[in-house]
Amino acid sequence: MSYIKNIVVIAVALLFAVMASVDFIAMHKAEPIADNPNVTEIKMLSEYCEGLKGTDLDTEIYVLDSGKPGGAMLILGGTHPNESASPVAAIAMAENLRCTQGKLFIIPWTNKSGFTHTSPLDGMQDFFDIELSDGSTRTFRVGNRLTNPVDQWPDYTYYMGSSGRELMGTEIAEIRNVDRLYYGNPNGVLTERVCAGIFNLINEEGINLTMDMHEGSPEFLYLDCTMVNMKADNQKAMSIAQSMALDMQFDDLDMRAEYSGVKSYGLSHRSLGDNTASMMTLMETYNPSMGPLHGKMDDDLIVNGNEPNYYQAHLDGYIYFDVPENGYPLVERVARHVTCVTYLAKAFSEAYPDKAIAFDGLGSYSDMVVAGLGKILKPVD
Repeated sequence: MSYIKNIVVIAVALLFAVMASVDFIAMHKAEPIADNPNVTEIKMLSEYCEGLKGTDLDTEIYVLDSGKPGGAMLILGGTHPNESASPVAAIAMAENLRCTQGKLFIIPWTNKSGFTHTSPLDGMQDFFDIELSDGSTRTFRVGNRLTNPVDQWPDYTYYMGSSGRELMGTEIAEIRNVDRLYYGNPNGVLTERVCAGIFNLINEEGINLTMDMHEGSPEFLYLDCTMVNMKADNQKAMSIAQSMALDMQFDDLDMRAEYSGVKSYGLSHRSLGDNTASMMTLMETYNPSMGPLHGKMDDDLIVNGNEPNYYQAHLDGYIYFDVPENGYPLVERVARHVTCVTYLAKAFSEAYPDKAIAFDGLGSYSDMVVAGLGKILKPVD
């Protein structure tokens, strides 16, 4: 009789193991990106940091070269994969934009390993769906803000990044956070090699302007804000960011520009700005699925942005952010990112006409919101 019990236990264990394996494999399959005839080249980040070659952190770079003299802009999506508007906005730009002057470099999955897992014990779902206008469905991974420990382990008890930022104690898991290890080290941990690849990309391709797209939980103080590198010789970057913010205000979109914090070492807008010639910016939008007050994680929360707990917390005076009663849908957050990138390039081009960067293909903020993600995103095989 005991043999039968043991067989049952083993069978149940194998069943769960198979289910987990299927899920594990599915999380390692990147979302397909629809063909865009305006994409002139797809490069790999390992071309700029050889230590990434053959790893799960090597990632695609979509290049849109107008063929006309001008500047170069880098757009980083998916630095933190669970900040869903960031990678979706980058994918939408890679599928739709046409560069008419200068060059664009778009990275949809900056921390590609982070897309292959979710936060343990947080009740996260692995995927969310967006229905397209042709009736088909596109599926996207939720992901985690940190590199998968399967790819980088163990977390050291102490680590000093290239910026001088010390990771220890409760912050040691940040050794797997791309946005804590800039400007990077080609011989460092794998996550830091991603930073080194981006650093080398900026220098080798002469990137003039960079936007790192993010989202934050409703408690975060810098929502609807663009952070700008604060070094003394980069004051013009602030004027460009302020011009962008003013244009967005004219479109009834709250936005402000602020300098990066004095202790923000290791973050893109500080350490890449300190150590490259690129004007560095980082922006945040509101994501209710990231905060501790959210309820069940489902497509309604991720795609529609509905979370009554946060709306009530705002009414009770605990959340400063003006939480919409009907939610803050993903399409509005994606449109905000694209609009911010567009106006930032416009402001830069006005200040440096000999390095102008121009592109089109997604229309205005209102155009995108009215169209919806079902029309912005293209069908894929």
